[in-house]
Amino acid sequence: MGTQWVGELRRRGSLQAPLVAVVAGSGQIARLAVEARADLIFALSAGTYRHLGSGSLASFMPYGNANHQTRELLIHAILPRTTGVPVVAGICAHDPTIDRAALLAEYRALGVLGVTNWPALGFIDGAFRAALAGEGVDEGSELALMEQAHEHGLAAFGFVLDRASARRFAAAGCDALVLDLGLTRQWADVHEHRDQLRQSIAQLNGMAEAVRESGRDPLCLAFGGPVVNADDFAEVLRYGFVHGFAGGSVFERLPVQDVVSSTIARFKGVAVDHAGQDDGSDHGGLLEMIGRAPAMKRMFALIERVAPTDVNVCIEGESGTGKELVATAIHRLSHRANQPFVTLNCGALPDSLVESELFGHERGAFTGAERRRLGKFELAHGGTLFLDEVADLTPHAQVALLRAIQAREITRLGGERSLPVDVRVVVASHQPLAQAVEERRFRADLYYRLNHLTVQVPALRERREDIPLLVTRMLPKLSAQLGRKLTGAAPGFLQSLARHAWPGNVRELQHAVMRCALLEDGAVIAGHAFSPVSAPAAVHARRDQSRLRHLAETAIADADGNKSRAADRLGITRRTLYAWLRGAGGQE
Repeated sequence: MGTQWVGELRRRGSLQAPLVAVVAGSGQIARLAVEARADLIFALSAGTYRHLGSGSLASFMPYGNANHQTRELLIHAILPRTTGVPVVAGICAHDPTIDRAALLAEYRALGVLGVTNWPALGFIDGAFRAALAGEGVDEGSELALMEQAHEHGLAAFGFVLDRASARRFAAAGCDALVLDLGLTRQWADVHEHRDQLRQSIAQLNGMAEAVRESGRDPLCLAFGGPVVNADDFAEVLRYGFVHGFAGGSVFERLPVQDVVSSTIARFKGVAVDHAGQDDGSDHGGLLEMIGRAPAMKRMFALIERVAPTDVNVCIEGESGTGKELVATAIHRLSHRANQPFVTLNCGALPDSLVESELFGHERGAFTGAERRRLGKFELAHGGTLFLDEVADLTPHAQVALLRAIQAREITRLGGERSLPVDVRVVVASHQPLAQAVEERRFRADLYYRLNHLTVQVPALRERREDIPLLVTRMLPKLSAQLGRKLTGAAPGFLQSLARHAWPGNVRELQHAVMRCALLEDGAVIAGHAFSPVSAPAAVHARRDQSRLRHLAETAIADADGNKSRAADRLGITRRTLYAWLRGAGGQE
């Protein structure tokens, strides 16, 4: 019966999809495996130790009788929850305290369809193996177990760890072989993980070749090793010769570990936040901004001090740090909070449209002006005008802006009367405005009008301790975008994120987390697709960006501020010129 069942299992695997077997350490895992349509459930004593919080290696230590442990797990946890799914039970063939024939008969009566040699002697080496050999314990007992299994109508699953044992178990007539690839573990380094996977596939193919040399053709399942996600399994199927995969830790311990760690971390974060709100202490953020690092706390304190006043503010920080969030917070914490908050990106503002964007125009003021249009100053009347990348304004635009701020009034293009405006101006720049003034790229009089006070936004590498909190706050939005539940990030992924240099700051972090979430299927983001880049490499990249920005600025100065002419002289497009000015680099 067991042999016929393995034949059916093999046909199912070859015709429909690869076979997936789960080593269940508890009734919950067994039930979930059945619900997820696993093809096969293994009951091994290793599952008992995983369920207790230890690894599978504990099943080889003298903590208890392996056969008693497997029997308890099988009867009380697995069989009641696996109706309709085949179950394979492990038997320690070297146990002198059991009647092996009676145990096989009992398992057959309970509905078990196959057995395997577990704990397998092949896992043991060194002095321990020598001591066992001295007692007459060898692989012969396990091969005899396979033969007895057939006598009791049970399928024989040979658990093997190398070429020699694969050949012997196949030659002994095993219905299936479980080809072990070593202990299941995760590598934080994606390149090391890939190398380990390739080595395991070579090891797997070596065992498969030994099986073919035996003249037999049993069902073959890869087991354990560096296969920790579906992409790894796809790689094994692409280059290896197996019918499916069997795993324990990869389905039970590893995902549970990540889920528990991330969930507790989220609860801890909520507890700290609420405690801070109750007693007036730090609660990890200010409005939409997040951070508990000292640099962020100082910035929050400065924002709360300056926001209620009416002074103009300059926000400085690298690209991607969240300067617009700072500007938004200043507006929302001011007495102008109920009035308009209007934004304008000066880096993308052509010189010919400056006055129309800032001050608006009347109908017929120029070709194409088919209706009256209000400018940013007029739209922001009573509220706040946020000018992003203000250092990119041309000299002509700087003069126009200075005139409006000084006079506190504007005139629409084509208009005849001045309109008073009450606007608080908040500006932002990824490059220090004081440096631009020194280099005579920015008017000093405009600088002093705009910069009553500077708020410096910290780079992400200066607040690495905030990365777990930032990732946690990204998950709800990502869940909505991807249409699936994301509950957290694996500890190893967070460690990799902390090692990265983050030249793109929070914006780059958002991109990295989204990319990993897109490439994975689990609720906990493992970050296999993320490789941290060291600080020296990032510094080198920033130097390249600075060089391009300097070339662009020099070309613009030589072209008397005409960016189109400057782009032509550099042999690039105007769009690429703007990218160089922003420090983005590259050709578009």
